[in-house]
Amino acid sequence: VVTASLLAGLSMVSGAAFAQTSGTIGAGISHIDADGGGDADTYGINGGVTLPVGGNLAVLLEGAYNTNDDADVDTLSGAAHLISRDANGAFGGFVGLANVDAGVADDNVFSVGGEYAKFFDASTLALTVAYMTADDSDIDAWGLNGEYRIFANDNLRFDLGGGWAKVDTAFGDGDGFTVGAGVEYRFAGSPISLGGNVSYIDSDDLGDSTVVGATLRFDFGNDSLKSRDRTGNTFGSVNGLLSFLQ
Repeated sequence: VVTASLLAGLSMVSGAAFAQTSGTIGAGISHIDADGGGDADTYGINGGVTLPVGGNLAVLLEGAYNTNDDADVDTLSGAAHLISRDANGAFGGFVGLANVDAGVADDNVFSVGGEYAKFFDASTLALTVAYMTADDSDIDAWGLNGEYRIFANDNLRFDLGGGWAKVDTAFGDGDGFTVGAGVEYRFAGSPISLGGNVSYIDSDDLGDSTVVGATLRFDFGNDSLKSRDRTGNTFGSVNGLLSFLQ
């Protein structure tokens, strides 16, 4: 999925635009504490690239792989965004595909949605609406997600976020919501940044859980975290709904 998306995006980019390409490569670990369900650890790698295609338009491509040995679940995902962006904000849409392998069975999850971001002097408000469907499991989900990013300086960012999802399965419907906070710091004169996050998930079907995570990220083509936000990966991963489908 990721390779096909990259090739499709690269075919749209001129040599001059390619010189403005930027992106990130990262790794992360999360500890999941589920009420009544025990603990689990998830490990993953991810990456994203931003490709200007002329004027205010840009293609954002993202891919990720995550594994949860305790639950025996592996997830490979990719998405392509087409956005219009200027100094005041950005808007656009995306399509994505994920394969969720739960050991005894696997399922393909298709997603589509829209996104909007408003840029302020020292902060960004980003909003996403998404629809996901897993045909093999007969599961559909609709979701809204919002994130407010506060820049204490160009290389120190604090995040506050929340989301809601409605999940429709063959056995009934359910709602879920999540709230969370995070921080990321990029070292001066270095492309390396460290991050931490914590979130709380409440789902009708899956119960409550608390997730604590840490990330290590390498930037290319971005001078700072704020530059990444404004000219690079303005919109992060669209796969937050997967936590409600697994």
